[in-house]
Amino acid sequence: MPKNSKVGYAVKANDGLDVPADMKMSRLPTPEQLSSYIKKVTQFSETEYHDTDVLEVKEVIRNRPNIRLGVRGLLINGKGDPGLVVPINLNTTSVPVVGEHVVVVEREGVVYYTDIINRKNSLNENSIPGVVGNYDSTTQYGKNFERKKVKPIDIGEGCITFEGRFGQTLHFDGHENTPKIKISTHVDDSDGNYRKESIDSDDSSIYLLSRGMRDKFDGGTIEGKKVLIQSDGIFIKGRQEVKINAPNLSVNENETKLGSRDAEQSVIKGDDLVDFLNDMLTDINSAFNQAMSAITPGGVTATGGAPAIPIFAGQIVKLQTKLLTESSKFKSKIVKTI
Repeated sequence: MPKNSKVGYAVKANDGLDVPADMKMSRLPTPEQLSSYIKKVTQFSETEYHDTDVLEVKEVIRNRPNIRLGVRGLLINGKGDPGLVVPINLNTTSVPVVGEHVVVVEREGVVYYTDIINRKNSLNENSIPGVVGNYDSTTQYGKNFERKKVKPIDIGEGCITFEGRFGQTLHFDGHENTPKIKISTHVDDSDGNYRKESIDSDDSSIYLLSRGMRDKFDGGTIEGKKVLIQSDGIFIKGRQEVKINAPNLSVNENETKLGSRDAEQSVIKGDDLVDFLNDMLTDINSAFNQAMSAITPGGVTATGGAPAIPIFAGQIVKLQTKLLTESSKFKSKIVKTI
């Protein structure tokens, strides 16, 4: 073991080998007897040096000045305390919980941890406290960490996954030998060992597809290049603008609010409004013609009664009534604005 090394340990290479006290050599040993004895002593003394060890985490340090993440604990094989241990990779960080075991290695006098060891085949936690040092039955995983049932996703040939402790998944899916990226989060308390991803039933999902997918989405078949997003609510906020450029924009079912979630005024349906205004102009023209035809040079009706103006006024009242009763035809029931 190198001098002043914090990590690393040596073990006997031939642990089951023993050197007998009586080699039964003659009074003057032969060269063969001496050679055999030396070989046995040499083999008995041989050791294997390991430059990595396993640390049982006793404390997790986070978000302190100059220490974004570090752990302290005891070496399982070396039985020592290497001091502060930091992650070897800064860009991909896994934060252990107390009691988990991590692989440690020393480089230029600094002790790093590389991976959390899969002790219990659990995504949520792999804590086994007390393997080294004193066992404390009151050991907590962390200040707020709670153990939960988390099912890993069902995987196929060639898939690559990054899965969190609580049901978050980034899945580079290789099913059907086509590229798909699936981002999902789901709390699954059902029976079974694995979770089968479903964009329709998972809590929230984003799928990026190049050649469609086998499963249906929103009841339809998905083909070609698509981005699918599904959740109970989808919120998009642009500080300056949100731009959508597509030859066809469809919004299906229920209500669409424009300008405010409290919008109440119905948006006008253009084609239906044109039809209504055309009918209204036809009715106005008819009423005007009826009134004008009833006027005589004396300004009275053809029958000698009151002037023709009340006839026109009566037709206008009918048009106002028609506007009120038929406005639902050209007012949207789905799209509201302010």
